[in-house]
Amino acid sequence: MSKLEMISELLVNELTDFEKDVTRLEKSINKAETLQVKFDVTPVEGLINQLQSFSSAEELKRNDYLHSLEQNLEKAKIYPTWAIVSFFIVVLFSCFLSFYVYKVKLESIENEKIAYKKGEETATEYINLYLSENPRALENYKKWAETK
Repeated sequence: MSKLEMISELLVNELTDFEKDVTRLEKSINKAETLQVKFDVTPVEGLINQLQSFSSAEELKRNDYLHSLEQNLEKAKIYPTWAIVSFFIVVLFSCFLSFYVYKVKLESIENEKIAYKKGEETATEYINLYLSENPRALENYKKWAETK
């Protein structure tokens, strides 16, 4: 029976050790559940502040660049293609119209000169015809021409 006693004693020892381990595990679990972990973020706050200041500086640079770009675009006065084409068509039409008016004016001046010469010739022919038919009027005309 000594072996049986020895085995039972070993078994009892093992059970007591097991119970101690279980209680110690329960205490550790309770301690882990109640444990609150606090993080120290002071070193990270400095980096966050640097990042925020860098971000705000970059945002200011970006806004300044966009503002200058908008001003340059407003100064550029970019016109649509259809407006430019229309403008050149109107200018060409005006040039052709001006040339046409100039030609018409020259023709009308030429026609006026021709009509004036015809009228002068007709008047001279009429006066000569009148004076040849009325000799007395011819004598009066000659007297008048000498006084002048």
